[in-house]
Amino acid sequence: MSPPLELWPWRQPRWFSTLFLTDLWERFSFFGMMAILFLYATAPAHTGGLGMQAGSAGALVGLYVSATFVASVPGGWLGDRVFGAQRAVVYGGVLIAAGHLCLALPLVAAFYPGIALIAAGTGLLKPNLTALLGSFYPPRASAQREAGFSLFFVSIQMGALAAPIVTGFLGERVGWHLGFGAAAAGMAVGLTTFLRNLRHFGDIGRYPPQPADRRTLRRVCGWTALGAGLVAVLIVLDVLTGRAGIEHFVAGLGLLVLLAPIPYVRSILRGPAVSRDDARRLRSYGWIFLATAVFFLLASQANSVFNQFAAESTDRGLFGFILPASWFQTLHPLFVLLAAPAVARFWTGAGRRLDVPVKLALGLSLGAVGLLLMTLAASLAAAGPVSPLWLTAVYLVLACAELVVGAAGLGATAQVAPAGTAGQFMGLWWLAGAVGAVVAGQFARAAMSGGSSPAPLYFLGLAILAATVAAILAVGHRRINNRLGLDIPALSLMEVS
Repeated sequence: MSPPLELWPWRQPRWFSTLFLTDLWERFSFFGMMAILFLYATAPAHTGGLGMQAGSAGALVGLYVSATFVASVPGGWLGDRVFGAQRAVVYGGVLIAAGHLCLALPLVAAFYPGIALIAAGTGLLKPNLTALLGSFYPPRASAQREAGFSLFFVSIQMGALAAPIVTGFLGERVGWHLGFGAAAAGMAVGLTTFLRNLRHFGDIGRYPPQPADRRTLRRVCGWTALGAGLVAVLIVLDVLTGRAGIEHFVAGLGLLVLLAPIPYVRSILRGPAVSRDDARRLRSYGWIFLATAVFFLLASQANSVFNQFAAESTDRGLFGFILPASWFQTLHPLFVLLAAPAVARFWTGAGRRLDVPVKLALGLSLGAVGLLLMTLAASLAAAGPVSPLWLTAVYLVLACAELVVGAAGLGATAQVAPAGTAGQFMGLWWLAGAVGAVVAGQFARAAMSGGSSPAPLYFLGLAILAATVAAILAVGHRRINNRLGLDIPALSLMEVS
């Protein structure tokens, strides 16, 4: 008999609670910034904002989110080949804190360096933090791993729940830069928590599992310098021609994001620990990649489009108090917190009989339902502001979708990854998120080009896309699951120890 799964994070081993709290505070800083980034960008310059048009601000948000995901690619490689996961998390946390401090300065010139530092730090911290979590579970304990990742999502949502309330109120009602400063304080607390509890990790993640030799490091440094130099030249030329704008940066990064998976997968396939069976599974991983990208395309609407809808098309009055538009983003993490224990128990109960493609199809189907609700809300908003219950329902459904897609996708990624490539595979999963986020940014830019919330057909199109991918996964689930090698019976931690 398997021991009952403990569903409360604070009753988990110390290594779990440390990772949980570190991620909680990192997510507080991230979502605290995301809650006010779009609103800050669209606020008039005389009120302290950037004075951007809604479409350009939506593109900026997509650029930033996709940059954090793209940075997970080199971040995962550095954790596996250079630093080890423990040091990678520390260095990433330092960069994130420095970036938020830049945003706390009331200087427009500090804005772009700030978001660049946060993106680089997030890319270094996130894949290695999740790789550390996966490393503590035995290879075949898939049910416990998925349940663990479901509980780990609680840390994300606890940070995301508190962050918009704090930074949203400070940013919208007191001063934008004070809101960004609160995000910096959150990351500092998370970094301190991690450093104080490193002794509980032992040797797990202390050293790189596949240390890169000097020749490899020189080659990587050379290509990195060449790429950075090329980007710098293109930026200078763009500025000299007088046509520089956020749209050019978004287009360039979007092209990079869409092309990046190809060379990245090829580099993993050439790894010394990758066997022929591993290579076959990696090629079939494209289905998980696609499902993840589509889900992030839906979820990223909250960062710009849903914020715009809350500000312009939702009745925010409550007993004479006008709710800040950013506070609606607390609904999603609140619902995830309420549902996470039940979903974790489901994975170790009836959910054990569902394979990963079916779980992903279920999550995307829920996402499609959420966008259909948004279609109806947008239709009603043509006659005036609608009830806040519409956005509440949308966030509820998308929260359930995130728990399903996130836990299944991250758990499968940890299981499929060959030995010594966990960080790189987590980077690949986040790269899928980058694809979804950058496409979402471009969609938002086009849909809000007139300065108002998108038309109902915009949300309907997203719902149809998610439903189509869900149907493909459901129909081909057996073949996909077998090729991924995920049809191994799930064992408990007690059974494999």
